[in-house]
Amino acid sequence: MTVAAVLLAAGASSRMGEPKPLVRWGGRTLIEWERDQLLASRVEEIVIVTGSRAEAVRRTLGEARRYLVFNQRWPQGRATSLAKGARALLESGRPRPSVVVVQNVDQPAPAHVIDRLVEVLCARVAEGARIEAVQPTYRDADGREHGGHPVVLDGSLLEELAEASEETEGLRAILERHPPLRLPMPDEPSVALDLDTPEALAEGRRVLGA
Repeated sequence: MTVAAVLLAAGASSRMGEPKPLVRWGGRTLIEWERDQLLASRVEEIVIVTGSRAEAVRRTLGEARRYLVFNQRWPQGRATSLAKGARALLESGRPRPSVVVVQNVDQPAPAHVIDRLVEVLCARVAEGARIEAVQPTYRDADGREHGGHPVVLDGSLLEELAEASEETEGLRAILERHPPLRLPMPDEPSVALDLDTPEALAEGRRVLGA
């Protein structure tokens, strides 16, 4: 079984005021930390999709630049980067992954959270359940449940991921067609992180000890 990950890092980071992949994160950049967490997990294949500030990200990652693919259509929305990453995983010569982790650079996840989601999907499939995706959930201050991140999908959905577009609502629409198993993770605050602003960045550093 091959586990792959698509890390989306192409956006302009307009609300943050600086490129999200390059913000300082525990003595390194955020994208370096996320790469290391993916490599420490069960993930074997990584595709990092770049767009805005692609050259700066490439220089930052050094030898890990081999994971990079550039999305020329990044200004058209995140779904174009998802499609680009999925198409890279479908290229000939790559082992087709059984499981795909989809992660946004502004929603960092530690290795043990990634592994937990992968393990749940694999276990349910082995039991014969018709489950094609797993998504963690969290509750807000009012007790309402929300879908968290990252999302883990069966590799059979790669062709759908490769056709994702903003017009067809990207990953959201795919999850509507293939409803995920929603996995409550109340002890994992990282699944609720969304580093859109400097204030959210400070909270993310606190939650993940960076």
